[in-house]
Amino acid sequence: MLRGGVPVVELRTVIFVDGQNLRNNLRAFRFWTEESERVGHAYRLEEGHFYWAAFFNGVLDKFDESTGYNHRLLRVYWYNAETITPFRYYKAGIKKIVEQHNKDVPGLTDDMVLQATKTWHEQEAQRFRRFREDIYEKIQRGTDFLEFKYIGFFFVDAYKPSRLWKCDDGSLGYWGTRVGEKGVDTGMAVDMVSKMKDYDVAILVSGDADFFPVVKYLKDNLKQVYQFSLALGVPPEIKYLSPWLKSIVDVFAFFDEVELLSKYLDGKFPFPPDVMKAIESRIADLKG
Repeated sequence: MLRGGVPVVELRTVIFVDGQNLRNNLRAFRFWTEESERVGHAYRLEEGHFYWAAFFNGVLDKFDESTGYNHRLLRVYWYNAETITPFRYYKAGIKKIVEQHNKDVPGLTDDMVLQATKTWHEQEAQRFRRFREDIYEKIQRGTDFLEFKYIGFFFVDAYKPSRLWKCDDGSLGYWGTRVGEKGVDTGMAVDMVSKMKDYDVAILVSGDADFFPVVKYLKDNLKQVYQFSLALGVPPEIKYLSPWLKSIVDVFAFFDEVELLSKYLDGKFPFPPDVMKAIESRIADLKG
C-alpha cells in the first residue's frame, strides 16, 4: 500500500474488549432530566446506545493518526460473562438478614426474606439474558468483524442486601448485590496470548490492572499493545484506567466526551426527547 508514493506499514490489528469494564465506563456518562431528578436516578449510557461499527473504525483512525501506521482490523473480540450464578437456599444468610434488619422492618420473617431474595435473583437472571438477546445480538448483527465471546460467570450475591425496605402493600422490597464478573479477564488474556502469532497489534479496550501481566508478556514477544479509553468532561478525565496499565502499553488513546457523543451515538436509538435534549446541551456546554 502506498501513501504519497511512500510504502505504508500495515499492521494486522485485533481489538479485545472487556465488556464489563466498557459498560462501567459508558455508565459513567449520566444525564439529568426533570424525570430523572424526580426519581433520583440519572439517565446513563449503555451498549445499546452506540453505532459500534463507526466506533471501532474511529478507534483505528486514532491510532493511525498517532503512530503513522495503517492498522488493518482482523477482528473485534468482545468478552462478557457466559452465565449468572444460580440461586441457592442459604439458611444462615436468611437468618443474618432478619437479625440485622428486623428493627428497620418490623415483622420481618425468614419466609419474607427468602421470597425477596428469590424474586431479586430471578429479575437479575432475566436482565442478564435480556442483555445478551436484545442488545449484544443486535450489536453483533450490525457490526462487521465483531465476535462476542462468552466465558466465565457474573456473580451476584442474593444474601448481601444493598437495599431493603417495606413496600406500601406490606411486601418486602429488596436488592441484593451485583459483585461482578469472574473468569472473564482470564479467558480474555488467554485469547490474547493464544492468537498473538496472527496479529501485530492488540488494542485493549479495558483499564483493568489485571491485564498488566499479559500486556508485559505480549510486549516481551515483540507484539505492540495499545490501550483505548473513554474520557469524561473538559479537560478529559478517564475514570476506568489503571495508571499501572497505562504506563506499560505502547500507545494510549481515547475519545473525549464531545467525540463520543457527537460521532458515535446511534441516531436510530429512540432516546426520550428530554434525554436527547440533555445530551445536546451537554455537547454544546463542552464545546463552549
